[in-house]
Order: sequence, then structure tokens, then C-alpha cells
Amino acid sequence: MFRVTTNGTLRTYRGNLAKASWNQYYAMNTVLTGRRFNSFSEDPALAAQSFRVHAASARNEFQRKTSESAIHKFESAQASLQEIADQYNTALDQAEQGVDGSKSSAREEIGKTLLNTAEGMVKTLNAKYGDKFVFAGANGEEAPFELKDGKLYFRGIDMATQDPDELAKLEEWSKESTYVDIGLGLQLDENEQVIPSTAFNTAISGAGLLGFGTYEDGSPKDIISLTAQLGQLLVDSAADGSDKMNEADQEKANALFDKMQESYSAFNSNRAELDTKAQFLKSNDTRLTSTGDTLTEQYESLDRVDLADALSTFVYAQYSYNAALRVGNNVLSQSFIDYMS
Repeated sequence: MFRVTTNGTLRTYRGNLAKASWNQYYAMNTVLTGRRFNSFSEDPALAAQSFRVHAASARNEFQRKTSESAIHKFESAQASLQEIADQYNTALDQAEQGVDGSKSSAREEIGKTLLNTAEGMVKTLNAKYGDKFVFAGANGEEAPFELKDGKLYFRGIDMATQDPDELAKLEEWSKESTYVDIGLGLQLDENEQVIPSTAFNTAISGAGLLGFGTYEDGSPKDIISLTAQLGQLLVDSAADGSDKMNEADQEKANALFDKMQESYSAFNSNRAELDTKAQFLKSNDTRLTSTGDTLTEQYESLDRVDLADALSTFVYAQYSYNAALRVGNNVLSQSFIDYMS
């Protein structure tokens, strides 16, 4: 005859009760956290898959925030360039009046207006986004432009220089790069340098936008120097009080005005390139946002439980635990009577 002792029954009961208690706790914790697992050991395969998706999501979010910052910078640049375009269009209208043989009083007033416009454009180009100068290229710590004696300087070099070494330096600065990762598959070459096609260059060089150097006749190529020089010429030509400019000044004024229009076309072409880059950033940001939404759906499907199923499991586990408590006394009492008989 097989005899069941009270101690044996008690041990079995305690084990089953502990299991029911653990099941209830685990089911309750699942409802509270909404997670399918809380440690790697619970489901190694699912946890590894979830880790990969979470890592991809974190990387995508970093890229999206980087892209968003770049978008704001380029929007700031576009706003500044639009302001410069408005200022310059006004300057062109003023310049046209100034070179048409206006009287001395009008020429002087127009000349001063052009000089003020040139100063205003320099201030616009020295605008900041955050704590960095927008048009300073890769060196955003210092104001890039300075207008002095009718000459525009970029990082201390005359934009209308004819010195080969200085021109080479301006050329280098106009092509500076500050690469950021916006989800284009960032890679480095064998020299640990960023491969340009795998990153985005956020550097905006004012020297590249305005143009530098001189035309064949020695006139500067940038619109600000041209505006300042024509303004100063009009002021100087009005100093003698004559109604018309002398022939030499008139010829020089006409040449500067022609170059102002020619340089403006080049400026608009460079500005269009910046607009294209800004549009690419926005399109790429849309892609990153869509990718982020997809990754969120993926890791939620891996990590999250169906709440209805979790609640059903919890209710069943709670019922089982309460039932175990209720029958405990009966089980122990019956086992003791059987033993005594």
C-alpha cells in the first residue's frame, strides 16, 4: 500500500502554490509592462531580434535629428539669401538711376544708399544659426565677412584678390566640407576619410556663393564689392557739384553696373544649388521619418504583448492561485486523516 504523508503532501502543495504564485506575478508584470520578455534569458532568439531592431531605430533617430538640424541651418541660409536678393534688387534699381547721368545731389544720395546696402548685405551674410556662423564654411566660430574701404574680405583675404596663393586659399575655403550622417550609408575610405557620396556636406561657404577673384577688366566678381565700389564712385563723382559725371567716371560706372548684373546671375545660380541641397534634405527627412515609423512598428510587434491576451492570462493565473489557496486546507486535512487511518 502506497502511503501519502502529510509532509510529502505539504511539500507538493507548497511547490504547486509557489508555481501558481509565480505564474500570477509573471502575468501581472506582463500586463503592467506590456512586454513579451523582460530579460534576454526568457527568449534569446526574440531578444536578439529585438535588439537589432532597437539599434536600427536608435541609429535612424540620430540620423533624423541630424537631418532636422541641417534642414534648419539651410532654411536659415535660404532666408538670409532671400534677404540679400531683395537688398540687391533694390541696389540694382538705385544703381541704374545713379549711372544715367543724374545730378550731383541725386548721385551722392544714391551712392550713400548703395554703400549702406553693401554694409547691410555683409551683416546678413554674418548671420548665425545657433552659435555658428552660417556662411563661414567649416569654420563657424568667427564672422567670415568684413567690408573695409570698399573691399569685401573673407577670413581676412580680399575677395577681389589677384594673388595666386590667396585665390588658391579662397578656392579651398569655397569647397570646405563638414560631413554628417543622415542615413546615406556613411563609409570611410582607406585613409579614414568620409566618402562624400555616403554623407551630407553641411558646410556653406559664403565665398563660394558670392564668387571671388576679378573679371578681365579688374572688376570684382562678388556682388557686395561691386555695390560698394559703385556707391563710392557715385559719392566721389558728386563731390565737385557738377550735374554729370566726367567721361572716365561715367565709363567706369557703366562697367561696374554691367558687372553687377552679370555677377547677380552667377549668385542666383549658386543660390539655386543651395536650394537643391535644401530640398534633398527635406526629402531625405521624409524618408527617415517613414523608416522610423516602420522600425517602431517592428519592435513593438516583437516586444509588446496583445493586451487582451495578457489580461486573460493574468485573470486565469489569479484564479488558479486563489483556487490553490482555497483547496489548501482540504488537501492537507484529507492527507492527515488518510495517514491516521
